[in-house]
Amino acid sequence: MTDASFVRETADGRLMRVPSHFATPPVVVDDVQDYNIYALQSNLEHKLEQWNKRGSNFNIERVSRFLLSMHPYRTLHGSTFVHTPEFLANKCCLVNVQNNDEKCFVWSVLSALYPPTHNPHRLANYIDYEHSLDVEGLNFPVETKQIPLFEKFNPSISVNVLAFEESSKEFTVEYRSPERE
Repeated sequence: MTDASFVRETADGRLMRVPSHFATPPVVVDDVQDYNIYALQSNLEHKLEQWNKRGSNFNIERVSRFLLSMHPYRTLHGSTFVHTPEFLANKCCLVNVQNNDEKCFVWSVLSALYPPTHNPHRLANYIDYEHSLDVEGLNFPVETKQIPLFEKFNPSISVNVLAFEESSKEFTVEYRSPERE
């Protein structure tokens, strides 16, 4: 984000100052793609040009603040079985189906739809129901961005995804179904 001050001289010789704010879109930077400072400069210059095209005849006087905000980005994707943190397992508040394939998403949905009376963590409880879900077009492991497609193919099911951050011991909402709550 950039805060700038624009100035122009009025007909009576006084200076008129107008504050303005410009923001650039977020950019993902990783080991493969470096941050392109020239693209940032070009984007800001374009925004300044658009602002001036409105016929203001203002000139940029100064940039009072230039903020570059960087945040860690963690791609969310499914994988094979991951052990439940002990403090959650002790609460008996969730089912973590033990599996050796990449269909964790399918097994977790089935565990909610068909709760068994004993050993809910065992995969054998859900194998018979595997084909009751329409997963056509989904890639396994299922990524969060594929969940709206799953909900479209399975309209009676809504999915919410929470992620547990081990470092902060907090949950974050990775996906919230717009369909139903």
